[in-house]
Amino acid sequence: QITSENFENLEIEWSWSDASFGSTPPRSTPVYANGKLFTVAGARRHVVSIDPSTGETLWSFREPNTFRWEYSMRAPWGKGVAYTEIDGRGVVLIVTPAFFLYALDAETGKPLENWGQPVPLDGFEETGVVDMIPDLVRDWGPWLNSGQEYDPDIGIPLELGYITNSSPPIVVNDTIVVGNSAEQGYNQTRTENVPGDILGYDVRTGEFKWKQPETPSSRGNDNKQKKHTKKKQQTKQQTNE
Repeated sequence: QITSENFENLEIEWSWSDASFGSTPPRSTPVYANGKLFTVAGARRHVVSIDPSTGETLWSFREPNTFRWEYSMRAPWGKGVAYTEIDGRGVVLIVTPAFFLYALDAETGKPLENWGQPVPLDGFEETGVVDMIPDLVRDWGPWLNSGQEYDPDIGIPLELGYITNSSPPIVVNDTIVVGNSAEQGYNQTRTENVPGDILGYDVRTGEFKWKQPETPSSRGNDNKQKKHTKKKQQTKQQTNE
């Protein structure tokens, strides 16, 4: 056990390098579960399982290339994975820069069977993955009005919007909750974008459950703005009188 008394006596037992995955800034805190470490590495956001006693790489998973990965501004900034258990089976969950959600077997790194939906692109497995963009834009006016056919390689056409991710999902009861990222605030190229709705998926099947378009705090801010606007209008009317 590490304490304040023995901390200064600690020595490095082993170190693990992500050089072969394409080194990126150290943003990910590994998850320890069932005797293994799980983390992400490189701009591809490889998922890696490591033996905590030796530092040996046990397995790694890499998403196939897509155009939407290539244009992601958040590719090098992966902050980790989530871990859960389904009927006693360890499962690692990862959201990629291309905005796919994966469920991987914690022992093998293989995509989970009978989970999610096939992605009709070369290199993708038939199971264990969800393309979340159709769920995000299903009722978004600019996409519906564009009349375009959805291309899973492109995702959201860049002339309409932009979405990516840098954070891991979280699991709440039987639901996987997924956030998202847009362009960096200091490098905006558009005045409007696809809403950053929070998405929920069934942890056992990968089935889409819901999306949350706004938070209670944002509704509160809206109400404050409406009251402020109404007060200004009343003040202006009294002044005119």
